[in-house]
Amino acid sequence: GIASVIAFSFFNVSGGPWGSEDIFTNAGPFWGVIGIVLFTVFFCVPQCLLTSELCCALPRNGGYAVWVREALGDFWGVQEVYWQWVSGVADAAIYPVLLWDTIMQLTGRSGAGRFEVWRWRMGVTAIMSLPTFVSFHFVPGLLIVFGFGTALPVVAFIAYGARLVDPKVWLQTVSGRPLNMGKLINSIFWNLEGWDAISTCTGLVRKPRESIIPRGLFIALAATSLQYITVLLVAAGVSEQFEPWYSWKDGSLPSIGASLGPWMGLWMLVASAVGNAGMYLSEFVEDAYLLQGAAEAGIAPSFFAKQMPFTKSPYVAGIFQFAIISVMVVFDFSEILVFDNFFTGMAVLLQFVSFFVLRWRRPDLPRPFVVPRLALPLFLPAVGILCFMLFHCFVKAGKASLVTAVAFALGTPYGCWVIRREQLRKASGGGSALDELFSGR
Repeated sequence: GIASVIAFSFFNVSGGPWGSEDIFTNAGPFWGVIGIVLFTVFFCVPQCLLTSELCCALPRNGGYAVWVREALGDFWGVQEVYWQWVSGVADAAIYPVLLWDTIMQLTGRSGAGRFEVWRWRMGVTAIMSLPTFVSFHFVPGLLIVFGFGTALPVVAFIAYGARLVDPKVWLQTVSGRPLNMGKLINSIFWNLEGWDAISTCTGLVRKPRESIIPRGLFIALAATSLQYITVLLVAAGVSEQFEPWYSWKDGSLPSIGASLGPWMGLWMLVASAVGNAGMYLSEFVEDAYLLQGAAEAGIAPSFFAKQMPFTKSPYVAGIFQFAIISVMVVFDFSEILVFDNFFTGMAVLLQFVSFFVLRWRRPDLPRPFVVPRLALPLFLPAVGILCFMLFHCFVKAGKASLVTAVAFALGTPYGCWVIRREQLRKASGGGSALDELFSGR
């Protein structure tokens, strides 16, 4: 029902305010809030509308990959799957980094060397991965517990801190340095993108989807945006004396909570831990099953389809992802974020292109929900935001640009290999592996 759509969307997009500090650090409270509002209207609203229309028109669990394949063909459908998997693994790597950075700030371990930091992040990654080593089936129940564990301290922080805020701080902007629009948009994008996630389980949403999906998405969008605005404004208003907003780093919120009392700092740390663990597990499991499904369909090496004998968990896919994440956590939060955003942005750009191509090529496609004509102009700034962010990610990202270029380049031969295998299977009278992968209902 609608409650499930709201919960699923909220935890896939946000899961809490963790990692949102850079929005104010890059722009200040005034422009930070304006940025969140503008991004919500000119990017998130079009993405929710697009997702609602295509989920109802093509109600398959393959989601966005189905849309792209229907509009642009097999090759781009494979690229969509590849880019989403790469961005998902990178996104999972962010959460151990974010949690360890939070612990370092609270304990004052700012002088640790890069190797020591990487070693501790590896340990955090291993601890977060423990439930997946036992069974993937424990994860859904854990996520419900984690949801309550991260929400209650945040509500307490807002309620307690609201009495102590200095509203004058909210009008402050960056001074003495130019506004870094690229970093600001990257930070907001990472915190507010992901409204297409519901498409991966559209077949499970009960009818009438044309009312449940859009209503659920827009309620979750309003709750998520208000969460960021409220938490960041309260944090800026209570921390001016000892940790002003321009000194914030990723993971600063628990240390700001400590200014209200040691109990609040500890509570916020626990909330950060369970929130980051929940996001890590949900992303890790989703990507492992995607890799397993690709292997079973014959478009990835077959050993990725191997499962635990009793739990049926895709353990080879999980070990492979754990190895990649263990390497990626050597990078800083901002470097992984840029890598993650590039592949997510490319995948979302394909979705926007597919939306218009399907409107043009398939006008007869039944659409129980249709994006209103008056809302279509919002898609232009959404595509502009995507293109600007992608340019910043690829051209101005320093060390991350090289890793991004290599990972991006690997997608082309992979896509060609899959298409060639498809042609050989069809020539020999076999079925389509892509039909098998994308046909879930």
